[in-house]
Amino acid sequence: MAYTHQRGFFNLTYIVWFLAIATLLASVGYPLFMLIYSSFVKDGQFSLHVYQKIISEPETLEYTINTLVLGLIVTFFASIIGVLMAWVITRTDLPYIGLIRAIAVLPFIFPPYIGAIAWIQLAAPYIGYLNRIAMALGLPGNTFNIYTFLGLVMVMSFRFYVYTFLTTSAALEQMDPSLEEAARMSGARMLKVAKDVTLRLVAPSIASGALLTFVAVISNFGIPALIGSRARYHVLTTKIYAAFTIPDIDRATAYSMILLIIAVIGLYLQRRLFRERKYTTVTGKTVRPSVAHLGKWKIPVLIIVLFYVTITAIIPLTSITISAFLKGIRLNPLDPNSWTIENLYEVLFVNPDTTTAIRTSLFLATSAATIVTLYGALLAYIIVKTNVKGRMFLDWLSSVPYALPGTVVAIAIILAFIKTPIFNTIWILLLAYFVRYLSYGVRTIVGSLMQIDPSLEEAARMCGANWLRAMKDIVMPLLKYGLIASWILVFMPTLGELTVSILLYPPNNPTIGVTTYNLMEEGQYNWAFALAFLVAIVIMVANFLINKITGRLGARGL
Repeated sequence: MAYTHQRGFFNLTYIVWFLAIATLLASVGYPLFMLIYSSFVKDGQFSLHVYQKIISEPETLEYTINTLVLGLIVTFFASIIGVLMAWVITRTDLPYIGLIRAIAVLPFIFPPYIGAIAWIQLAAPYIGYLNRIAMALGLPGNTFNIYTFLGLVMVMSFRFYVYTFLTTSAALEQMDPSLEEAARMSGARMLKVAKDVTLRLVAPSIASGALLTFVAVISNFGIPALIGSRARYHVLTTKIYAAFTIPDIDRATAYSMILLIIAVIGLYLQRRLFRERKYTTVTGKTVRPSVAHLGKWKIPVLIIVLFYVTITAIIPLTSITISAFLKGIRLNPLDPNSWTIENLYEVLFVNPDTTTAIRTSLFLATSAATIVTLYGALLAYIIVKTNVKGRMFLDWLSSVPYALPGTVVAIAIILAFIKTPIFNTIWILLLAYFVRYLSYGVRTIVGSLMQIDPSLEEAARMCGANWLRAMKDIVMPLLKYGLIASWILVFMPTLGELTVSILLYPPNNPTIGVTTYNLMEEGQYNWAFALAFLVAIVIMVANFLINKITGRLGARGL
């Protein structure tokens, strides 16, 4: 009887595995195949017509070089900032570290275009707050101009430095400090230890964060579209959107392939780096990272760090907040008569574009978060709790779309489903969000499942419970905080998503990200700022909840 029950259990597992792999191949593998296939096949025959079309255009080389230059320069500055911030926060006796860390990651949790909108309101010529202050001091009204290449680099560096900051911080917190202590005992000063020992040991993590930054920068649409286009600095993501709106799907496909190749090379270099450069920085010993005492430099460093997080996080967020409540962008925010709540009221209840966008994004974000969490839990269970062959392939395939540029994923989905009933409906957006953010659900729940002792399920099955009963009564209750964390982690980016949505949204159902972008392009700044403010508030609340939940996960250990 036990043998029959066990055989049934594994048969069910294989059936679930088959359905899981079929779903992944249809939603992830097929679109990527169609992207590559469509770039090489025309009317059923092998052809290079797509590439011949764009190679003959001198602009193609310009867009590609612009993308690479922007990616490399932003990665350089973002990596320097991220590494310095990580070292100061994790390895020094700087006060208020918890508060500084929380503020430092704020630019990362908001959609990139919100940061761009905030800086436009701060430094747009003549109407930006900084330029109005400059004019009041007798300076020119274009003293600060965000619509330049330097402005584009600055905004993107302030947004994407968090990748290097997070990867380096994690490595520094787990690193065995004995080598640093040995260097200090040999007479090395604090900065020399950091340069010659610490940085060398965490070099792979720094490189990993830098490559993640590079891929994120070349993949981004919102900031180059809102700032770069006005600076006449065009990159591949903005030209993919321009080609698609003509529409010229062949040109959009070719640009997507160029972007895909650049991203794949970056990811390949990341994997090669980890394979060839390995350092033992984490041991089985329980150790606390050594702390460098800043001494007389404590106050100056604190002032510099607080100044930086104020510029990158607090001032832009304040700018969005003020602008959301002003009757007009040219009005004086110090005048009480300039303030109003009508912007928020109209965005929430009156303007048909914004009300539709809010309903659409809430539906899509809630649905995507729920589907990704449930399906991600299923995949995670197969990956962690079974020995089914190919389970690691599921893990890899579910992570591929997030490693690729969002515009590439969007074009791939268009090519795969353009002739299906879901095209030009909100359902294709839901599919795109599922594909794009599936790795969030899988990775979050894999971490939670690894903490559940297999003996609990074995005991349930020995008592006669089948797989479904064991999942319902044993696994799911223990996973509830991981499931909630996964749901919020998917809900946050999908609520204000722009890069994928701008190419896929149906005409009558724009999302919050698309509507905010369109309002900025149309000059409807009051509504754009109000909508961006609402998204920022929701995301901050969600981020607060996720911090509470993950803290609870760590405390309870499941």
